[in-house]
Amino acid sequence: MIEVVKIEDFVINQIFRPYMTRLSPPGTDENYMETNQKSMESLLRKHPESIIKMLDECPDAKKLVLNRLKKFGSVKWYRYLDMSNPVIRWVNENLEEMEDGTGQV
Repeated sequence: MIEVVKIEDFVINQIFRPYMTRLSPPGTDENYMETNQKSMESLLRKHPESIIKMLDECPDAKKLVLNRLKKFGSVKWYRYLDMSNPVIRWVNENLEEMEDGTGQV
């Protein structure tokens, strides 16, 4: 199980870094994210919800991320985190859809 204490670290370490080469914007070379890794991580630290748009625009990466989270036994959010956070809601909803078999992931 992946335990999350800080949303920003979760987004960068568990979602962005493992799949950054798959998250390159359309029309750019596959090394775009590696070349711009520091600036992308800075953006994600300030606006972790940006990862949602990146994944929704890249269904293959989204599927890989969600399968990885599921494989690790899902995600445990520490109780002091705001459960209305867009990242928490997005992860929970998509993992739930995968469990139900209703997800389009």
